[in-house]
Amino acid sequence: MRRIFFTILAALGINFGAKSQTEKLDSGLKNTLKITANRFENKNHAFLINLAKDNTVIMQVVHGALIEQTATPENSFNFSINLTFDNEMEKLAKFRTLEMFDDFEYYEFDGIPCFAINMGNNQEKTQKVLLEILNKVYGFENSDIFEFEIYDQGPVRR
Repeated sequence: MRRIFFTILAALGINFGAKSQTEKLDSGLKNTLKITANRFENKNHAFLINLAKDNTVIMQVVHGALIEQTATPENSFNFSINLTFDNEMEKLAKFRTLEMFDDFEYYEFDGIPCFAINMGNNQEKTQKVLLEILNKVYGFENSDIFEFEIYDQGPVRR
């Protein structure tokens, strides 16, 4: 999943309703969540946010309706964090030491260990959780430069 299709398309300059920005991790994350809420919450459009470093997608935030484990009966707008640990057992071990680990729901995709959590529409809490994971599991600093890609996935069906 690390070098996914959307990143390749974005690198080629092909974007489908995408908005991309490059900023420091902490401020970029805050701005990206705000932009996403302003753009999609009222319309309840599904979205996908790629958090990328050096053209590699590190993590994704999506509308909860896009993941079975985070979907709600009414498919209301929310920020859901989706983590995958494909051949990253050291990072998975670090993730398991976090206090928040038990709040995530485990599932497998093609044998890959995955974890998901629905954060509701709470931007501050979503940012806090993402920063803790990116700092403590992946070793990034809040001042590191990241690319934030936002993709419109269309209206959510209820």
